[in-house]
Amino acid sequence: MCDETSNLELTIKYKDVEAKFSGSPEEVIRAFFSFMGKVLPTFDLASDLALAIDIGDLLENVKGLIAFTPEGPVVTVPREKLGGDKNVIMLNLIKAYIGYKTGRLEKDSVSMSEIASLTGIKSRTVAARLSELTSAGLVERVGRGEYRITTLGVKFFLDETLPKIREKIEN
Repeated sequence: MCDETSNLELTIKYKDVEAKFSGSPEEVIRAFFSFMGKVLPTFDLASDLALAIDIGDLLENVKGLIAFTPEGPVVTVPREKLGGDKNVIMLNLIKAYIGYKTGRLEKDSVSMSEIASLTGIKSRTVAARLSELTSAGLVERVGRGEYRITTLGVKFFLDETLPKIREKIEN
């Protein structure tokens, strides 16, 4: 629960061990994870294996590539500066992911026809690239002709695709 000074209080009971934490949300979360690491040693290992995306880091990383407009998120870099159809498609899927996570879009998926329309890439090419990205586990099909980026896809975008896009833009 939060009190008027925005402190968080958390009580944990595990078997015969009880711990209470209070402070800022960040302090409580750190203390909780430390406690879990001591009480459940495998928790540290499992936490190290978990793949999660920090939306704040993602927003910071795509600054200058994606912008929020009253109509919704848009890609602000010309297609020819993005370095290939896969990069263009992934950036548009990232845009939908960010739009959804920030509450600016109602869904995190994009249809194949929307991608073709937004990017100017031929429908057949979009279908082929989405198939490749899906096979790699970077994108998933969520409905008839609807696709969204996976958590692995966001990580791949940040680690592999984004540096190539930044390099292409700078040259």
